[in-house]
Amino acid sequence: MNVVIDGRFVLNAADLHHRLAGALGYGPYYRHDLADLRRHLAAGDPRPVHLVWTHAASIRMALGASAYEQFVATLTEIEAGDEGSRWNDRFIFRLLD
Repeated sequence: MNVVIDGRFVLNAADLHHRLAGALGYGPYYRHDLADLRRHLAAGDPRPVHLVWTHAASIRMALGASAYEQFVATLTEIEAGDEGSRWNDRFIFRLLD
């Protein structure tokens, strides 16, 4: 699954969670917070995923530096946890400006 989040349209952290939840198929029980995002992704729900944030600088502006860094750290941590997995079992995260 390829997921592209265009940072030019992200309004804030809640909006980013909404976009991720929709793209990743998380239902109404998704809590729209980093802990729940980490829980879903760390459990391998779904795989494979190639998540790309385009215009990442715009996402940083919309979220603020601290929240942006928390998102990036969480997603990078999930990616690192899948490093030794087969391609079909991996989460890959990329930032593009």
